[in-house]
Parts: sequence; C-alpha cells; structure tokens
Amino acid sequence: MKIAITGNIGSGKSEAIKFLLSIGHKCISSDQIIKTLYQNDQSRGYILKRIGVTSKNYKEEIIKRLVDPVFNKNLKKVIYPLLHSQKKIIAPKFHQHTPIFYEVPLLFEERLSQDFNYTIFISATPKKRKQRVLSRGVSANYFNLMNQRQIKENIKQNLSNFTINNNGSILNLRLNVIKLLHTL
Repeated sequence: MKIAITGNIGSGKSEAIKFLLSIGHKCISSDQIIKTLYQNDQSRGYILKRIGVTSKNYKEEIIKRLVDPVFNKNLKKVIYPLLHSQKKIIAPKFHQHTPIFYEVPLLFEERLSQDFNYTIFISATPKKRKQRVLSRGVSANYFNLMNQRQIKENIKQNLSNFTINNNGSILNLRLNVIKLLHTL
C-alpha cells in the first residue's frame, strides 16, 4: 500500500515523515532525495549545468530565479527525472513493508495522486506555515512565492482521503498521526 503525504509549504510534511520513520514505518521523502542530489558533487554539477546556474551561491541563485516560469519549468525537467529514478531505486527495498509513506509536496500540482492508494493532507493555517518557514531562515518572499504556486489548501483537502490538522505542537502532530494510523 502506497500512501502519499502532502501539504503546502511549512505544513509539517517532513515532521510527519520523521515521526513515521521513528516508529518503524518505511518512508520515501521527495525533499530528502532532492537534498541528497544537491549534496552529491556529481549530481549537483549536472543539475546546475543543465539549468545554467553557477556553483557559487547556487541555492540563492535558484531561489531568485524561481519567479521565472521558464526557469521553473526547466528546473523541473532536470530534477524530476532524477527524483523519480531515485524513488525507483529505493521503493523495491521496501516491497515487503506495508504501508509505505511517500512525502510528495506537489502531489496535486504535478498530478501524481493516481500513483497512490491513499492521500494524507497535512493542514495548517497560512500564518502558522509562514512562521515555521521563517524560523528555518527562509525569506518571506520565498514563502510567498512557493505558497502562491501551490493549490489552495481547501482544494487539496477535498482531494485527499485524510486530513491531519497541524496548527499545534509537534506532540499534537504526532498524536494525530497515531490516530490516523489506527484508522488505516
């Protein structure tokens, strides 16, 4: 059984995945795979060359250029095949485990929901999500840009099988995840 976990920027997807991993569930995180791609010199070099960004301050440069739809489309054309190939390598290692949780931030935006048996939507108010993102050292402009590019929460919630409200503490999120696990 494949279960997607999605939500808008700062909703708590990664925190939910960390908790699921800590209690023994198998999880595949898109964000973690992409982070690993950028940490590897070879894959980072390949990505940066293909998108026309120099190695110096590449993170800041990518963030600045995300406002350009052509750049954003090109970035996806480079990153997504790498992301999918890594998932294909990881997933077979978990084939005997059920369920497998997949963190997929742009699940509905990229029309990937049909690949999963169930979808869990992590919900939080825009104010709370922005607060979380800013506490990570990310700029308000970046939050606003990413937030505008994502489908509105009420639509994602309606498209999902389950919703976990995450406006409280990490402990509350964990308790809500446990409650949901009992219904699966």
